[in-house]
This record gives sequence, C-alpha cells and structure tokens, in this order.
Amino acid sequence: MISGMSKHGRFGKYGEKKRIERLRQSRKVQGRMQRNGIGSPRKISQHKDKTSSKTQFTTRPARPSEVTYIHNLSKKVFQQYGPYEIMLPRWFEAVITVTVLAFLGKKPVGFAMFSHPLKKWVFPRACELLAIAVEPERQGQGMGDLILSEIERMAEDLGIEKIFLHTGVENMPGQKLFTKHGFVPTQIKMNFYPEGQDALMMAKDLSPESA
Repeated sequence: MISGMSKHGRFGKYGEKKRIERLRQSRKVQGRMQRNGIGSPRKISQHKDKTSSKTQFTTRPARPSEVTYIHNLSKKVFQQYGPYEIMLPRWFEAVITVTVLAFLGKKPVGFAMFSHPLKKWVFPRACELLAIAVEPERQGQGMGDLILSEIERMAEDLGIEKIFLHTGVENMPGQKLFTKHGFVPTQIKMNFYPEGQDALMMAKDLSPESA
C-alpha cells in the first residue's frame, strides 16, 4: 500500500512543498511520543519461520542511518505507482512522519509510515497512513497484519481517533488486509498516483464509541 502523494504531488497546485508544510505543522507530537515512550522498541509476537521454529517479531522507530532501507524497499514495492523511493525517504529525513521498522530477529522485513496527528482542535483527531511495505519474500506471511496492528496501537496511544489511507483500486491484497482490520471504503480518487492509477480511500474510526 502506498498513500499520500497524488498525481499532482510533485508539480501541481497541491505540490509536495504544501504537503510537507502541512505535515511539518503537526511535528510537535514527537516530544509527546518520547515522553510517553510511544514507539520505543517492542516485542510483538513469536513468528514461525522457515529457518527456525520461532523468530521474534519486533518493531521500533526507524533510525536516520536506515533511510537507505526505506529507499530500497520503497523501490521494490511501490515503483509502479511513482517515485516513492525518493518521496518517502525525504519525508522521513524531514522528521515530518512517524516511521516504524519491523524485524524478524535482527533482519528488517518491512516498515510503515504515518503522519503526525492533526492539531488537537481538528475533529476527529486523525492521521494518514502514508505507507506500509513488506519485503516481497515475506508477503503473505502475516507481516502486514502485525505491522498494521502495531500502527493502530501507536495511533491510539497518541489519542488519534481516525486513520485514513489510500490504496490502488487494483491492489486487492492491500484492500483485503485493510478490510480485515476494520477499514471501510469512503471514495475513489481518479488519477491519484503519479503514474495515473486511481486510488481507493479507506478509513477506520478508533474512538471508543465506534468499538
């Protein structure tokens, strides 16, 4: 799944500079995350692996030195939609997103990136899941489920009430994953991606009243 940059994202009226500024305005949450220990390394589960009986699945915030990993995996899984191997590392390095890496043992297997929550007076308090990526050889093994569950936990800890995302209308595995986690379609955006594909916008309400 890749979200967040439309066909007009690099050159048009709603260009990358405008988007970066909007994300930058919500950076203040970073200090709150650190004070509350949100996003610190966490053991999630024991995952059965082909090479061993059980391998520990963990997540932690991405480090600046790991920008190359984000670049390389983005190129592997998002290239058909546009130059996300350029855009996602740029957003990460600008510290305008929350970026989490997932590991099996010591080996990275994926990452997820979401925007800092919108300002507190915006209702409902929401964030955008900008990207979730799993190594091609690990797809179909439940990695996406584990990463998405962790993102939802972090969002709830931050007081976020709603998560929204965009995914390709032809991306049925992605839609299946998001539907499984309670995301519902809200609209289709035509020519959303730089390469011209349409996107399905989906959202999930995290507020207690919706449970």
